[in-house]
Amino acid sequence: MNNLQEQVFTVSKNLIKKFNLVRFVLYFSVSTTVVILILLILNMLDWYNTIFVVVLAILYSFVRDFSIARYSLKTLDRFYDFLKDKDPSIDLYIPVLEKNYQGYFLKKTAIYFKGEDMYLEAFKQSSSKKDRQESITVNYGRDFTISLSHLDKDGKVYLFESFLMDTDYRFSIVNIPEVINKINQRVKGE
Repeated sequence: MNNLQEQVFTVSKNLIKKFNLVRFVLYFSVSTTVVILILLILNMLDWYNTIFVVVLAILYSFVRDFSIARYSLKTLDRFYDFLKDKDPSIDLYIPVLEKNYQGYFLKKTAIYFKGEDMYLEAFKQSSSKKDRQESITVNYGRDFTISLSHLDKDGKVYLFESFLMDTDYRFSIVNIPEVINKINQRVKGE
């Protein structure tokens, strides 16, 4: 694995696993509210139960956030390994991310380069580790085009607007100048 590939993985993984306060507060608020309403309806709400619910909600929110990040990191590695086995001549693998108010999440696609050719790989989500991974490859051109890209306001990712088989497809890529330049050169046909 070359230095650029390692940098892409490191930066992508750091964004995926980063603790997000908004996501934590959302999980905490929803779980606490639901349980307290149930206890209120059952007429079992007291200070002891309220404190117990709040502590469990905090633990649940941390564990959930950690579990989602850990699963995403394993999935990223699994997608890369699968694609490298499918086509060992890959020069650069770029995980595709989705950014929303809760943070950064791994999408079920990746962009990769073989020489100067750019491809989008769409992975089928397998229901278990025993299921064989499947994917389809779309060459940049007729079925996959990028129409617009710009740096996100936080500067961590580039946002792309594209068309994938005549459907709008928005995604994010980590902000590494070499990677963005490589994509932009291919988009411009250089």
